[in-house]
Amino acid sequence: MSYPFSAINNIDINEDINIESLDYHGITAGFINKLKLVERIDARLPTSKKHGAILSHGQRVKAMIICGLGFTQSPIYLSHHFFENKALAVLFGKGVKHEHFNDDALGRTLDAIYAYGVTELFAEIANEIAQEFMPATKRQRLHLDTTSLKLSGDYDVNADGEEDKNQPPRPMHGHSKDHRPDLKSLTVTGPANLPLWIEGLNGNSQDKTNFHQTLARIEQFRAALEKSPDILVIADSALYVQDKLSNTFYTWLTRVPESVKVAKQLVISEEEIFAWQTLGNGYKGVWLGQEDRGMRQHWGLIYSEQANKRETITLNRRIEKAQLTAEKEARKLKNEPFTCEKDAQRAAIAFEKKLKYHQVNYQLVPIKKFTGRGRPKAGEQRSIVHYELHMTLRSCEEKQRPSRNKLGRFILSTNDLNNQDMDLATLLVSYKEQQGVERGFRFIKDPQFHLNSIFLKKPERINALMMIMTLCLMVYNTGEYEIRETLKKENETVLNQVGKATSKPTMRWLFQRMNGINVLFFQGKGACITGLSEEKRRFYACLDLT
Repeated sequence: MSYPFSAINNIDINEDINIESLDYHGITAGFINKLKLVERIDARLPTSKKHGAILSHGQRVKAMIICGLGFTQSPIYLSHHFFENKALAVLFGKGVKHEHFNDDALGRTLDAIYAYGVTELFAEIANEIAQEFMPATKRQRLHLDTTSLKLSGDYDVNADGEEDKNQPPRPMHGHSKDHRPDLKSLTVTGPANLPLWIEGLNGNSQDKTNFHQTLARIEQFRAALEKSPDILVIADSALYVQDKLSNTFYTWLTRVPESVKVAKQLVISEEEIFAWQTLGNGYKGVWLGQEDRGMRQHWGLIYSEQANKRETITLNRRIEKAQLTAEKEARKLKNEPFTCEKDAQRAAIAFEKKLKYHQVNYQLVPIKKFTGRGRPKAGEQRSIVHYELHMTLRSCEEKQRPSRNKLGRFILSTNDLNNQDMDLATLLVSYKEQQGVERGFRFIKDPQFHLNSIFLKKPERINALMMIMTLCLMVYNTGEYEIRETLKKENETVLNQVGKATSKPTMRWLFQRMNGINVLFFQGKGACITGLSEEKRRFYACLDLT
């Protein structure tokens, strides 16, 4: 059996025996090599010898990817500390030293990436990889979404908040998805969730605008390609902007926001009026032919049993909270004196109108007192001085029914009108694949990978670093997909974290199991690898990295 470590033979060293750590970084380096990322970057970013460069831009990007997937608390642009005890000869070749990955060298690479164009560089590389490693299809599914990244430091923000096309996207203060973000747009495709497009966006910008601007730029890029399959764009409800979707170049699938009046009415409608079709796994649905403001489309009303259970718990909590709030207000009204019955009745009616889930029973209690001073005279009657409003709340099933009807329901829409393969089940499966891009964002923002915290000062380098982060995701997803496909093909399994057999291990688990591999270098006698257990050999057998 051969491994991607054959390059370690005949390496010159100064010690009699030198031990260097390899762990799972050989796997990361192997997938980077397999995707030819170094060669693809070097072909577009030739290294200038003006500053005495030793490593190419591609090698520096490779270093940042290895560091980014290294479970380290060191930012990926401070890689020279990370590589101090690593087997650099195995990972990069003879003569490479950890000090070569200093922040000046990596900073110049980030500058070169930005100068070329972050989105353009990534899109060119990603589309080449997609053509080489993904099976050809007549239609390509593009899953589009955005997330935010937390930045640390002081940044110049335009006073008016407007975008300057000659400047990189900038961080913005204010409320957004992650405290102080620079927004990032990501598009993935295929069973491996291969990233195809990234784009840095101004903080606090709106997806309703961003999505359509990004798709226009994607189309402009695709028009320059020799071959490009038709695309099905899948995104969340922010894509559903009627005036922008009505004249699109692409086929789309999205969720209809409940701000659309017809959609809001449908999700709260009674169960019995629909001819539901069972879709399996706790789902059912019904086609609803729809033309929204002149835009022809198919709507699929979907019901999820699992979502219904989750949302029922949330709704019950909301109802309980609403009752506590209403009871508190009712006590305040009880202590308020009303001089006449009509005023009290109007207050009770106004109070009940505000109740979303409850009804109220009330009664007016007249408060009688002697009106004169001193001891009342014999036979004197008490007079009504004011009224108190006594109210009792009770749950109202009729008021709650619309909220309960909508539990677990949502509407999907597509303009794919002539595709007979687009049935309800396919519609649902296609939309659920949107989780792939969401998992990619969770990966990037996972604190164990230390990719989300950014301390760079220059917005240009921040945007270039986003490409490095997405390349980390590309390598990770590609590796995870390959090992799962190999295990499936060979009908093999591995043990997961709780000791159960699985054919779908995560790449992170694989990384953890590959720790403890070292390279021993001997003076003038080559080198050898230690720490390769039978389990680790099996993992390597599933990864064609030779």
